[in-house]
Amino acid sequence: MVKKLKYTVDFMCGISGIICLNKGNGFPENALIKMTKIVSHRGPDGNGIYTHENVGFGHTRLSIIDLSEKGRQPMHFLEKYTITFNGEIYNYKEIRSLLTKKGYRFTNNTDTEVILASYDYWGQECVKKFNGMWSFAILDKESQIVFLSRDRFGIKPLYYFVNATKFIFGSEIKQLLEYTERKPNINRVYDYIILSRDEHGEETFFSDIFKVPASSNLIYDLKKN
Repeated sequence: MVKKLKYTVDFMCGISGIICLNKGNGFPENALIKMTKIVSHRGPDGNGIYTHENVGFGHTRLSIIDLSEKGRQPMHFLEKYTITFNGEIYNYKEIRSLLTKKGYRFTNNTDTEVILASYDYWGQECVKKFNGMWSFAILDKESQIVFLSRDRFGIKPLYYFVNATKFIFGSEIKQLLEYTERKPNINRVYDYIILSRDEHGEETFFSDIFKVPASSNLIYDLKKN
């Protein structure tokens, strides 16, 4: 009997980010550029990086909604927030209309800017308003946090690694491998090969690389690391 495996293919955009725990050592911009290039196949329509103090975001773009240069990421809003986003918010037009009535003004036609405005208005509760698939990170300069989120069903991937000097995240595990010891998570490998279990919350095949679980947020406090 041949067992068929079911795969989920994700082609939309690529995100990456580095937070340096020691602000005095400077920011490793070349490392962020390399991480972003590793997932260039996810976003053939453009790429960009942004650094602010000890935080850096990268993005490779697959243009879907607003094809103009105004849709480039990382994207900024109100001089307070910066986002790197992979996914699609299906009800962004409805949310945009609501926020326009609240006084918000938009500079492009992307769902990305709607996420940022939603975050400004509802805070971390904004994700409850979204109907779609997403993984994103928002740098909130006022609250001094990085807010990461993954959609309800985990359609969009979001992996992270942390050690004594860095917190790193990305769309694919291979973006993080250079910073790890590449130790296999034996129990996770066993469960997959022997029991065909394909979901373990935060665990991956590598012992020191984790994923943000579906329907979850991760908040990184920049003041306390």
